[in-house]
Amino acid sequence: MRGSPFARFLIGGAVNTGVTYALFVILSRWLPPSVAYSLVFLSGIALAYLINTAFVFRTRASVGSAVRFPGVYLVQYLVGLGLLTLLVRLGVDSRAALPLTMCVTVPLTFVMSRHVLEKKAAKNTAVILQNSNSKNMEGIGQR
Repeated sequence: MRGSPFARFLIGGAVNTGVTYALFVILSRWLPPSVAYSLVFLSGIALAYLINTAFVFRTRASVGSAVRFPGVYLVQYLVGLGLLTLLVRLGVDSRAALPLTMCVTVPLTFVMSRHVLEKKAAKNTAVILQNSNSKNMEGIGQR
């Protein structure tokens, strides 16, 4: 499928949501909802990794990116929880606060996923950080 990686990311996310919801419905027949949710959440991260490498960014899966990828969802969760909490405290109804939160977390997850999965993006970030550190060290030596 052609199209922008972000469009593929949205499609992949919809597929992941549908698959994991169906899995939750099936598992919750035999397991407590919290156990079913936990298994589905972990399965969803694994499925997102496969979808993002094969379909969204069209990159090769690797041990390194597979190890780093769950961190994307940890950051997404923490940012989403923080923003949701803030919006609700500011008086926004939680039913409206969640979609507003998603307006931040979906693009954030896309950018972080691309950074983890695309070697070029990761290398560019490493070069920027290296150059930044070199300049900082030069400034320290000149003081």
